[in-house]
Formats: sequence, C-alpha cells, structure tokens
Amino acid sequence: MDHGEVEQAMTGTIDINELGRSVDPKTLSDQDLLATLGTALRDGDPKAVDPSLFARLVKGASKQQLATIMSSDVRRPVLDAIFGRMSEFYSSKGASGNRQVVHWHIKDGDTVDSFQTVLHEGTCTVTAGTDEEPRTALTMPGTEFLKIVTNNANPVTLFMTRKLKVSGDVGFATALPNMFRIPSA
Repeated sequence: MDHGEVEQAMTGTIDINELGRSVDPKTLSDQDLLATLGTALRDGDPKAVDPSLFARLVKGASKQQLATIMSSDVRRPVLDAIFGRMSEFYSSKGASGNRQVVHWHIKDGDTVDSFQTVLHEGTCTVTAGTDEEPRTALTMPGTEFLKIVTNNANPVTLFMTRKLKVSGDVGFATALPNMFRIPSA
C-alpha cells in the first residue's frame, strides 16, 4: 500500500492491521495516523487489532507522532484497548500466589489516566482508576508507556533515565515484564 492508497483509504474504513503490515507510519501525517487509530479503536473492534502489528506501528512512528496520539482524543481509546487486553498477555510466571496490585499512571502535562491491575491466583484483572493499596506504582509519559507495552523500550533504561517513576516495591516492578508476554514488532 503506497501513500496514495493510504490517503484514498482514509476516506473510508482502513484495516489497521493492513496499515501495520504495509505502511511506514512516518510517511503518514499525524492526522492520517490519528484518523486510522480512531477508526480502528472507536468504530471497530479493538480486539481485532493485532498486537504485534500495533507494536510495529509504535516502533515505526516518530516520537512526535506518538506524542500527538497521546495528546489527542484517541489517547483514551488507545489506553482502553491496551489495558482491555492486558489480561490476555498475563503469564503467572514469576508471580507469587499472593494478591499483587499495580497502579499505572500515564501522565502527560495535566492529563493523567490511571489504571489498576490485580494479579492473583494466575489471573490479571484490570480496572480504570485505582482503589486498592498498590505493591508498586508506575508513572510515565504516554509515549514511553506505548513503547514499554509494545516491547519497544526497556523499562529499566527508562527508570534509570527517570522517564519511568516507580514507587513502592522496585524489585517487584522490575519483575513485571517477565509476568507478561509482551507483543513485539
């Protein structure tokens, strides 16, 4: 699919998986990328988005494109889609049988979206908002969050460069990536 075909497809419905397979996101304007994500996540079925192709889109997108996504009205559908599928990728490998609560704070300027994951007895339950005391809390910008959940950034490196803030049990936070099968490009 060339850029002209992408522009033509923008007038109708475009398959985000096809976009992930065949288009370099850097060839798209921010508006085209937002329109495509918005259509796929708001009007389509977010579960139909192939996680490895979404990871490819994140990997290929510029930092500015990711920032634009996370500062637009597509931000919440993107976060809802990611957290809505997080339990599918949970692997209790490395987890104890104890109830573990993790708070995720995606913070860009004055905008903060918070989610809670509860890891317990081999399951991962996700809720918007936070209402339990966490074992660990993670705070990061939206661009870094997208990179982490698509295996396009190393959380330890982000922590060391202060792009990821961890409160509570830092050791447990470092084990979290081992508890999820993170899709990658």
